[in-house]
Amino acid sequence: MSMEQDNLRRGLRNFETRARMIEAAVDEGEGCIETVLPLLHDRSEAVRWSAIRILAEVGNERAIGPLVGVLERGKNTVDVHNALCAISGTDFGSDVKAWRNWMLEDPDVRASATDGVLSDEALLAAAIEGLPVTVSGEGEAFALTVALPEDRRQQVWIDFSKRDSDDQPMVQLCTPCGDAEVPRYEWALKLNMAIPYGSIALAELDGKQCFAMVDSYLRATCDPEDLAKSLMCLAEQGDAVEKALAHEDRY
Repeated sequence: MSMEQDNLRRGLRNFETRARMIEAAVDEGEGCIETVLPLLHDRSEAVRWSAIRILAEVGNERAIGPLVGVLERGKNTVDVHNALCAISGTDFGSDVKAWRNWMLEDPDVRASATDGVLSDEALLAAAIEGLPVTVSGEGEAFALTVALPEDRRQQVWIDFSKRDSDDQPMVQLCTPCGDAEVPRYEWALKLNMAIPYGSIALAELDGKQCFAMVDSYLRATCDPEDLAKSLMCLAEQGDAVEKALAHEDRY
């Protein structure tokens, strides 16, 4: 495609240029597919909607797998359903399992479709785009430093190695909040009811028990938008707990 992905993303985020960028991408036809598919994971609903519309109009079967993945994550469900019907010529509603079974049964679709799952690094990059976050680490574990007001910082660890009781891959976020003292246990547990993402738990850090905020997602359905919200919420709430405990900025 003649346009760069970042330029396309910026154009789709701008209401004044969105229609023109959609038209330009559709005019590229199948040549735009590889550029547009990653935008299905964008944190902006307008960008996701635009990408779905482009893929529906181009009509290439390579988009079916990634679109089913968006449907599975519960994003833009009506638009995705319409796009899948337009591309495939069939209709399984919002039944993800039925769509996946159909993909497996049709050799042409199976050969051309991709699963649309982002790598761990790509998922993380999409989640923190534009956020005041720096990242270190590689493989399955990453340390993120989030810049907060009043020149404070909060470290959040993201671990892609965890698995649930059914051995399904998970993503776990964790941020330390301060030393855990028994008289504070009840206070910490009560805070869990007011926290929109994650919960307060006990963790061992440098040989000591500490309070930590944690949140977890199934890897298969983890979305950059949700990961970004969880990351920023844990950083802000974890820092607030740390201030309440010690008035310091250790983490």
